[in-house]
Amino acid sequence: MLTGRRQNFHHSKLPQPGEMGYLITGHDRFGGPRYQGGRRRICIVESFPLTDSPDYRYSIGIHTVTVRFLDNQERRRCSGVNFQPLVC
Repeated sequence: MLTGRRQNFHHSKLPQPGEMGYLITGHDRFGGPRYQGGRRRICIVESFPLTDSPDYRYSIGIHTVTVRFLDNQERRRCSGVNFQPLVC
């Protein structure tokens, strides 16, 4: 799905489907990650949207992913840059 010419125009690092990790919103002043919602919640990457724009003619790349949180099964669409994978 992401092997075409226009799909990953942004050249952002997208996680693999099924990968587990956390959502971060940035870094604090000491260099540590700042987690979405103030706490560390484990989520799993479910899918990628077909386009990032409601009008497919103006979509030039996919940079968002759909994640599902494992604690309450909430689904959220977020940028692939905000996903931090688990390190085993």
